[in-house]
Amino acid sequence: MHLNPRRLRVGLALAAVAALAACDSDGGSTSSTIPQDYYDGNESAALGAAGNEATCATCHSNRAGVTGDPGDTLRNIAFRTSFKGGGAATLRDASNACITGWMGGEALAEGDEAWTQLETYLKSISDPAVTEPNSLAPEVLADEAAYEAAYAGGDATAGASAYAQSCARCHSGGLKLGGTSTPSKAVLALNTVGRIAQQVRTSGPPPSGTSDASDTTPGPMPFFEPDELSQDELRDIIAYIKGE
Repeated sequence: MHLNPRRLRVGLALAAVAALAACDSDGGSTSSTIPQDYYDGNESAALGAAGNEATCATCHSNRAGVTGDPGDTLRNIAFRTSFKGGGAATLRDASNACITGWMGGEALAEGDEAWTQLETYLKSISDPAVTEPNSLAPEVLADEAAYEAAYAGGDATAGASAYAQSCARCHSGGLKLGGTSTPSKAVLALNTVGRIAQQVRTSGPPPSGTSDASDTTPGPMPFFEPDELSQDELRDIIAYIKGE
């Protein structure tokens, strides 16, 4: 059998292109058999309450080394020994905390098809060798006044781009989260600098400050840890929200 060298080279090149197309930049499969819609599509939104528009991708990247999201990346999340700073023992517990707490949906049971699909996707982007616990570190200061002192005086011009990257996905389009629309930038601006910073840093778990007797923030939202949104970035975002 005679092989045409030119055709062989072309065939190998096409095979290489196909192989590259089956992987993303971090080496994870993007095959159509992987149920990514449970991460960033309609199936993900449907995990929440009726009318919910938020998906896992609203808060969590699926790539490594990404900042500016309120939640940790889901890359390499699936095989850790615990989740949410020890608050969730299993991957399903952690997923249900988001589904019920933020999206207003019903908790997924072990045998649910939706859980099978979501778990399959999360495992497809995870390395089984990455097993250390998933950390959780809200920045909890004394009270609203302490947040005011730490986050006043930002640069509104610089804050515009940071707001567009980290905040606009929820607060500039009236995103329905669990069936309730998120507040607009104008509504956020009605709060004090300290209250906005406190909300962003703690999510409002009572107490939202070390000297607070109870939650003093106006409503729940996924919080940004300092390694996800720096002090300078948050200071500038708040100045932009407040129009300073």
